[in-house]
Amino acid sequence: MDEQESRTLLVVVAHPDDESFGCGALIAGAAASGARVVVCCASRGERGEDVSGTYDTRDLLGAAREAELREAARILGATDVDLLGLSDSGWDGVAEPGSIVAEPDRLGALLDERLRRHHPDVVITMDPTGSDGHRDHAAVGQATTEAFERTVDWPATLYHWCLPHSLMDAWARAIAAQNPDSVYLETELGRSDADVTTIIDGTAVLATAWAAAAVHRTQASPFDGVDAELADRFVRFDYLVRKHPRVVAGAGMEDTLLWPEPSLATPRLTPASMPAATH
Repeated sequence: MDEQESRTLLVVVAHPDDESFGCGALIAGAAASGARVVVCCASRGERGEDVSGTYDTRDLLGAAREAELREAARILGATDVDLLGLSDSGWDGVAEPGSIVAEPDRLGALLDERLRRHHPDVVITMDPTGSDGHRDHAAVGQATTEAFERTVDWPATLYHWCLPHSLMDAWARAIAAQNPDSVYLETELGRSDADVTTIIDGTAVLATAWAAAAVHRTQASPFDGVDAELADRFVRFDYLVRKHPRVVAGAGMEDTLLWPEPSLATPRLTPASMPAATH
């Protein structure tokens, strides 16, 4: 173990597969460095489309997706999976009682409790601006941010995991070429590249990240149908906006997580530009 031994990273997501299709390389890299990683998932993803054609009820699909989440987290090296017990709100329509979007107060209270329980040094959650188009992702990002600001009274760092415009524009062009009716093309995708403060290169754990993504067999991979180079850009790099403490203007782009103790809190800086792989 290295200097990150006993440090805790809490990753808060909305559905099973968000951890792997999203920040899998980041999780694997943190775990490999010795950090304790907890994946906190708000729902079991019951309203996702089962592309395997195996599960014909929401309960069965939710159970299958939970199992996929736990297996993927194990592959990534996460120490624990913590399910909040809310249900999947679905892409649109009326949010059902008990779902992520319908229960903001309950979601916030659950996150308050989890933050106190896990006492993380670093928290990573989804982009509250809704830059990937899913309302549950935005709701979880917003609720986690509010819970962090309300609850955390110890040294800790908060990041929003996001997808920059430059990358999502390339993805949208690829998807439009094969499926012009895709629901993802009905909304503006991606967060401004200028907002990104931190880019983590997951090259060292890339094979692990791909192995975890492959576990989610019930779900369509967002990388299906795009060329290998573009898919690699999604999985190899993780793009973050550091929310707390805020990055000092002109400091440059971070390429590592900011752990709160002084011995770990000085990020290596590179010029303030996106890596060439993102353009």
